[in-house]
Amino acid sequence: MSHAPFVRLRTAPIVRAVVASAALALVGVAAGCKPALIPGASVEDSAENRKVLTFLTRYQAAMQERSVDKLAALCAADYFEDNGNDDPKDDYNLDGLKARLTEHFARTKELVLEVYVQQVERVDDGHVGVAYRYNTRALVGFPSGDKWLTATEVNKIILRPVEKDEAGYRILSGL
Repeated sequence: MSHAPFVRLRTAPIVRAVVASAALALVGVAAGCKPALIPGASVEDSAENRKVLTFLTRYQAAMQERSVDKLAALCAADYFEDNGNDDPKDDYNLDGLKARLTEHFARTKELVLEVYVQQVERVDDGHVGVAYRYNTRALVGFPSGDKWLTATEVNKIILRPVEKDEAGYRILSGL
């Protein structure tokens, strides 16, 4: 059985140079189109996004301290939660949030919260929507003894930008 002989095609050096340059240009364009991301987050590195992440570190610290007062201070006076459904029985305002947090924190002996921001976007009326994934580990007291509980969830909070305020935002919903 005979095989066809191997034929090596020769290309002119100029053709190889043009092809190599075009390939490098495409790689450069593709790499250049990708915005720089904030380390530890999946959002573009911009002044506004950094401000949002700084605000969320305050939220994270207040949660880990289990401080109802600090969390309430981060919320807008017109905070309202509908839990993403049409049932008004589980809706609550800022006072309801404080009551819920007080109840939960009374049993919580330790809380670790990790927040990973996935998206920051402008929504209605200039508000900012922040989609994030979080991991919690909490040591909770039960009549049968203390137990560590863990959860990983995705959530979205809505923030209202606040001028002339150190925090920069207030939470409208989503806690």
